[in-house]
Amino acid sequence: MPKLAVTRLRRTDIRRAAQAMGLFLAVLAAGAQAQAGWVVPPLPVGPYAVACSNVDQDFSRVRAGETAQEYWEGLPKDGRSRYLTDLLIDPDHAHIVTRALPSDSTLFGPFAGSTFTYAYLICYPTDASNTRADFVLPDGPVVPRMQRGAEAPIFPAASGRFPVMLYGHGLSGSPLSDGYMDSIRDMASHGYVVIAAFHGDLRFADLDLDSFEDAIYALLHFKTFIAMQSARPISMSWALDIVLDHPDFRDHIDANKVVGFGASMGGEAMMLMAGAALTTSLGQSSTQVTKDLRLKAAVGYVPYFGIDVYPAFGRDLKGLDNVTMPFLAISGTADKTAPITTVERGIARLKSTRQLVALNGVRHEYDLPSTNDIITWTHTFLAGQLSGDPILRAASARMASVAGGGDDSERIDYMAPSTVQVNASGTPVEAIVVEYYNAALNHYFITAEIAEQAMLDAGIVVPGWARTGYQFKLRPADATIGLAACRFFGTPPLGPNSHFFTIDGAECAKVKANPLWTYEGLAFLADPPTAGDCAADRIPVIRLYNNGMGGQANHRFTTSRSESRAMQANGWILEGNVMCAIP
Repeated sequence: MPKLAVTRLRRTDIRRAAQAMGLFLAVLAAGAQAQAGWVVPPLPVGPYAVACSNVDQDFSRVRAGETAQEYWEGLPKDGRSRYLTDLLIDPDHAHIVTRALPSDSTLFGPFAGSTFTYAYLICYPTDASNTRADFVLPDGPVVPRMQRGAEAPIFPAASGRFPVMLYGHGLSGSPLSDGYMDSIRDMASHGYVVIAAFHGDLRFADLDLDSFEDAIYALLHFKTFIAMQSARPISMSWALDIVLDHPDFRDHIDANKVVGFGASMGGEAMMLMAGAALTTSLGQSSTQVTKDLRLKAAVGYVPYFGIDVYPAFGRDLKGLDNVTMPFLAISGTADKTAPITTVERGIARLKSTRQLVALNGVRHEYDLPSTNDIITWTHTFLAGQLSGDPILRAASARMASVAGGGDDSERIDYMAPSTVQVNASGTPVEAIVVEYYNAALNHYFITAEIAEQAMLDAGIVVPGWARTGYQFKLRPADATIGLAACRFFGTPPLGPNSHFFTIDGAECAKVKANPLWTYEGLAFLADPPTAGDCAADRIPVIRLYNNGMGGQANHRFTTSRSESRAMQANGWILEGNVMCAIP
């Protein structure tokens, strides 16, 4: 049984052991440097021409003193409802669904069980020979190569199936307003069938998010605000239902590759669609709205996670605790409507792949100088999540900034390992290394042994250890590829109450010769770094040393640069990249 229990050592013995090991490792790690994240060039516009579905409109129906945008956004006037469907010339060939919201008054308040109509714009990669005319909107933007009448979409010849992107605009916006059309066109140019809902938020409530710091304003608008938020993810699931079954699209899309992109409350809607619990009381209790397992990953631009006095996902953002969908948040440091500090706390609660990128000085708006940053982060992240290609996954994990453009930098980075591969006989050829933390010891520990993980999770034989939520993937000890990792434990009663791992043969031999450490065998196999760096299809595993804090030597092994920075800020010593994980 591995020795993970807290042992009682004399302070002098602990100090002597820690000092000896600290000096030993300081010599071995002299000059070691952890690989910094990659600064990548901005992505160009995607390789595909773009076409869109039928949203042909008769703008003569817009009354004097009104605008088409008010219809797109669903803003009522003088007791009269207004929505995109009032302007559509050919609604029979547009994408529209009419359904009843769930009969849940906690979530949908006065609209529970009510029937709502939602319209969707669908933009997709098209063949370069597509010469259909653009549809010009009143303010100048265009819907590219728009279908008219019963025209079917034209996809690139022999293109196979495309992934689907659900697109959520911000509060009171629409796919045709506030520059969203350009963003949708870009997403489609990179090979996504983009489904953008006209959420019509103003049919529920005309709100100002910045005013929610005012308790009286929040109280007056509370029920309708919850209903509006709850309806958004439901409407996105309805969109998936109709498109995945539509004869024009079902043979051209990959139903197993559905992702999301949302701006502001569109970002919040992606989290709610993934199973996050929404704040449903002024006391900050929370309720799950839905959980659509078809959504595999999402990106939020200036995503709305609420504000400090009124978080979107319950008290302390605990409504995010059960979300396992990979998520990238791109937030502005000067954003007061969706503060990056709130987003940072929320992202830290997620259980799977999670990233937070900061755009320095950006407010709650689409920042034109950061366009290339937003596009590059989005497509790199989603490609890493949708693809089984280790190079694409590693590129997403190792990306730290985009060259040029705005001032972007990562705040949080963690790439959860992909599914373990098995051979023809069903035997795993890869192993998940799980990290644990013991608060009483202030120590970290890793193990690839499933039985040991189960024992630690049970907390009975060796209590006090809990998963940190960080993992990485290597190969099992009986594999034939990679270098074997020696596993050591401090020799009682002199050695530290800690484990140590190394795939460096010389380091292994030196530790074996040190009486303070007991060799426990081989733990796993891993690829070694070359000149301190890993190959393009691998993720560096960084080793840090606690410098004998608390009188006990301990090491942490992590693939997260942000965790490494936080550890160094707390006095841990960086020892560099010591092995390479499989993404």
